[in-house]
Amino acid sequence: MNKINLLILTLLVFACEGFNDPDSPYIEQYVIFSNISANKPMIDDTVFVSRTASLDESIDAEELWVSDAKITIADGEKDLFATAYPVKGRPGRYQTDSTFIYYPGITYFLTVEVGGQILTAKTSVPKSLDIASSNESKTYTCRDGLSLPISQINTDNIYENGDPIVEKVDTVFYNYGQCFTGSFASYPMFMIDFKSDDDSKLVRTLTYALDSEEIGLEPGTPDDFFDYNRNNKQDSTFINVIYDTTFASGIWKGAYQRDINNNPFRENPYVWSSEQSPINMSWLFFNYYGLQKITVQATDNNFDKYFEGDPFSQNIFTLPGSNIEGGYGMFSSDISKSFYVYLKRGKDYSID
Repeated sequence: MNKINLLILTLLVFACEGFNDPDSPYIEQYVIFSNISANKPMIDDTVFVSRTASLDESIDAEELWVSDAKITIADGEKDLFATAYPVKGRPGRYQTDSTFIYYPGITYFLTVEVGGQILTAKTSVPKSLDIASSNESKTYTCRDGLSLPISQINTDNIYENGDPIVEKVDTVFYNYGQCFTGSFASYPMFMIDFKSDDDSKLVRTLTYALDSEEIGLEPGTPDDFFDYNRNNKQDSTFINVIYDTTFASGIWKGAYQRDINNNPFRENPYVWSSEQSPINMSWLFFNYYGLQKITVQATDNNFDKYFEGDPFSQNIFTLPGSNIEGGYGMFSSDISKSFYVYLKRGKDYSID
């Protein structure tokens, strides 16, 4: 979860509340974001604490972080209890000790004491998540009537330390053309079945490309090459970015981001949400060639309710479904499983 983007959105939302009622005075509030993951300590995620700002307040966003909060997380029976301490060098971020593990099926209570106020929230960690490549023999029919088999892959290819079991990693191909890269409903390279806790309504996939930073020569010959960085010469760039300037790619994936040398890159990891199984892993789920770590994540109801009013974050006047009592934000949880797959350049069928 990109909590920084969520935080910025939340600050804007609640700073603008006064537009609904010009006579309503602005009231400063605290904003809390935190997510915990089943069977893991709080390592990648932290507790974020900030305050809101009014529209007429001239202040840098970095000054809104709050670093003097007292934070605890405990289970319902108070058998498991942890203090979240400030993270050095990261204002407004707090973490529990790496020895404190969060368990599936347990409800955890968050308490934040800040500015003379006490904010509370709770989350019930999803109990289970099972994933597998669809085991049915399925085909996809293109517009021209051509039927193609959908690959089955190995989703049990990861060591306990998170490294891939290389000999069990399957290879799939990223092909171009109307059948493969035409729309949201294009050919799926493979499909993932999932079964999660009944209380979990939303499942996310996070596709993380491990080879996104690899540098290489732009493909082609000196006289005929793909000029990724638009400098009219064949030179080095992020060679594994899936470089597609077609109309369909622009519509569905948007414009490329570019670094200071104009090298194109895309979001990594790529995140998608789904409520139904199976998940069709098509071209839209991948931004880079090479080794991919795909994480399937079942989220709690807090996450689902937070976004259900405005899932695409297009209306800043639509209030998210915060579960923070006494403030704004979200305290959520998830359970996840990961696997690896290798994405290889395929064939461009659009030129046939």
